[in-house]
Amino acid sequence: MLVVSAQMCMAINLYKECRGTSDKECQLINRVVINRMQQSNKDACSVIFEKGQFSWTRKTPKKLEFNDYSEMVRYYKIKEPQELMRAFDNVDKSQNEYNQDSATTTQKNMTYYYDKSLHKRPKWARTMTVAYRTKHFVFCSAA
Repeated sequence: MLVVSAQMCMAINLYKECRGTSDKECQLINRVVINRMQQSNKDACSVIFEKGQFSWTRKTPKKLEFNDYSEMVRYYKIKEPQELMRAFDNVDKSQNEYNQDSATTTQKNMTYYYDKSLHKRPKWARTMTVAYRTKHFVFCSAA
């Protein structure tokens, strides 16, 4: 029996959300998850699979128990194992940075982000303050 850990949930989320982007962007995306965990007092898997929070979870319901690793990889459609390993590395780096308190106040307040490739700013983002911009993403905090 394989039970998906918080670390695995965060790595799967990064695999889905930031393939093809920089390590720093992946770490900032995970920072959003960490910040939401801190604010809501929920675990990573609950934050990630909360309705409407991450687009990929609309088509992939939360499942945390599998017979083995291969079943989990098939369920979450992980086709690039090296990208999942990169995601784990970025989860570790983002957690270490957060725990060492080297994150800026701005980064600690980021609780949302959106992809710049969207044609217009999402409606929910109109009431948010832009906290940080990267090549691919805009990170926001509550106004």
